Amino acid sequence: MVRGAGKLGSQTWPDTWKDGAMVMVAVPPSGGAGVVLGRWAFDPVVVLAIAAAGSAYAAALIRLRRRGVAMPRGAAVSFFGGLGVLVVALVSPVDAYADVSFSVHMAQHLLLTLLAPPLLALGAPVTLALRVAPPRAARGLSAALGSRPGIFLARPVVGWVLLVGVSYAVHLSSLFDAALRSSGVHAFEHALWLGVALIYWWPIVGRDPSPHPVRYPVRLLSLFLLMPAMSFLAVAIYTGGAPMYATYASLPAPWGPGALASQRDAAVMMWLVGNLGLVVAMLIVAGSWKRDDDARQRRLEAREDAAARA
Repeated sequence: MVRGAGKLGSQTWPDTWKDGAMVMVAVPPSGGAGVVLGRWAFDPVVVLAIAAAGSAYAAALIRLRRRGVAMPRGAAVSFFGGLGVLVVALVSPVDAYADVSFSVHMAQHLLLTLLAPPLLALGAPVTLALRVAPPRAARGLSAALGSRPGIFLARPVVGWVLLVGVSYAVHLSSLFDAALRSSGVHAFEHALWLGVALIYWWPIVGRDPSPHPVRYPVRLLSLFLLMPAMSFLAVAIYTGGAPMYATYASLPAPWGPGALASQRDAAVMMWLVGNLGLVVAMLIVAGSWKRDDDARQRRLEAREDAAARA
C-alpha cells in the first residue's frame, strides 16, 4: 500500500517508479511485542463502518426487546464477535504489518474469509432487520432476497466458485502486488475478500431466511471441497522459488531479505490454519444437523403421543 511518509513507520523506502515519480513506502519498524502492538491503523472509513454496523445491530436488539421479543443470545455474541474480528484484521497492527509481511497479510486474509463472515452470518442480521423494520422496508428486504440476484447468490455453488476464484485470482495475479502499492486497490481487495466470503458463508452457517434452504449434507460437502482447493493454492505459493510480489522483495531489511521465508510461512498458514478452520466449521455444521434432527424427532414423538391420548 502506498503510505505517506512517516504515517506508520520510522523510515520510508523508494519502492518503484509509477507515473513518472518514485513511490515511497512507509515501513513499520521491526521489534518486540511492544513496538508491534503500538502500530494501529485507524482508517476512519473502516472504523466508522464497523461502528455503524455495531450501532445498528444494537439499536435493533433494543427495539426488539422493547416489544417483548428477544433474539437468541448466541446470535448477538456471534455478530459482535465478527465485528471484533474485523477490528483485529483491519484496524490493529495486523493491517499495519500486512504491508511488509506476506505471512501477516495471509493472517489478515484468513480473518476476513474464514472467521469474521461466519460469525456475522450466525448473528442473523437479516432476520433481526425483518423483525424491527417498518412494514414497507421489510417487504422491500424480502423482495430483494427473493429477486433473481438474491436467488442466484444464495446458491452454495455460487459462493464456492466466487471464494475459490477470488483466492486464486488475487494471489496469482498482479492484483495482490497492486494492493500493496495503492490504498484504493487495497481497500477494494479487502471489500472483495469480505464480500465473497459473506456470500459463501451465509447459506452454509447462516440463520437468516433464504430462497434456497441448503441441506446439511450439501453444506458439509461444500466445506469439504473447499479444503483441497485451498491446499492446492497453498502448495503453489510455497513452491515458488522467488518472492511472488516485487513490493515485498524491494523492502529494506529485515522485510525484503526475508520475503521468501515469509511467503512460505504464509503458504503453511493457509494450509494448516485454513484447513483447521474448515474442519471446525464442518464439526459445527454437523452438530447443528444433529440438534435439528433431534428436535424434529421430539416433535414427531410429541405429536404421536398426543394422537395416542386422543
